[in-house]
Amino acid sequence: MKYILLFSLIQLLNLPLMVLGWAICLLPYSMVPWLWSNDDDHTLLSAMTWWQRYVYTAWRNPVANLRHVPGVSAKGRPLWYWSNGKYYAKAGWLSDGYICLSAGSGKGY
Repeated sequence: MKYILLFSLIQLLNLPLMVLGWAICLLPYSMVPWLWSNDDDHTLLSAMTWWQRYVYTAWRNPVANLRHVPGVSAKGRPLWYWSNGKYYAKAGWLSDGYICLSAGSGKGY
């Protein structure tokens, strides 16, 4: 139960930050504040066009550096995962300890 509350709190914080990021991520990448800059994906982002980088940082992986704030990520926390082979959904913490809320087509590994 404590993880459900923690996960919900983090997502409630993440939602307005994501919406704010839709505008912030329109700035040149070098000016995007740390919280939205996706530090772990710097090499990937540097090879992208401006539009690809915007979609990735603002929509696909918004507010990604929130995972580096103490208490947000930790190994050993639960992950709920569902897949029918065509679609998937997952919520919780991945094996690397990063928080995740994701759904889409495929198996979602």
